[in-house]
Amino acid sequence: MERLRSQETGIFKKKPADFMQIFKDVQSKVSDVVLGKEKPVEESNPEYEKLKHYIFELENHLAEAQKHAYRLVKRHREMGQSLSDFGKAAKLLGACEGEILGKAFSDLGNKSEALSVKLQKEAHQLLMNFEEPLKDYVRAVQSIKATITERANAFRHQCDLAETMKLKEINLDKLMLTRSDKVGEAEHEYKGVESRE
Repeated sequence: MERLRSQETGIFKKKPADFMQIFKDVQSKVSDVVLGKEKPVEESNPEYEKLKHYIFELENHLAEAQKHAYRLVKRHREMGQSLSDFGKAAKLLGACEGEILGKAFSDLGNKSEALSVKLQKEAHQLLMNFEEPLKDYVRAVQSIKATITERANAFRHQCDLAETMKLKEINLDKLMLTRSDKVGEAEHEYKGVESRE
């Protein structure tokens, strides 16, 4: 009983300013929770936000350009294949016709097949020089977006650690004023959080 009284009077031996600071810290934390004040989720640097917005828009535009490039290459291939089929059909028709008309159909078939080969080569060039680099750009932008996400997660983690450290510090101050027997344990927790930061 005597020991309990000495602990009760120990609280009041501390400076009133320290005691009031504990109440202010607790009040601030409680009001933040009640008012729903959120800690920042991401950094709010205007230049960084501008860059992030640019990257997200760039990804959309590159994806759209890649889609159109794919369609263009596909259309060139289909047109080349159609011309090749038309050339074969014209040659067969030329073989069935007489001398002058047969020669004209054969020439038409040869020209169509030659044009088909050119379109196939052009489709391959478009694929290698236009569509494939666009795919690489899209992958690079997606990598940048992943880095932005990792950075946001790291910032959130840092904010959480800072908040935890602040709460441990408040708890340590409170225990120093009220229960000096648990101060060592609280200091150990505080230093553990501080080392993670």
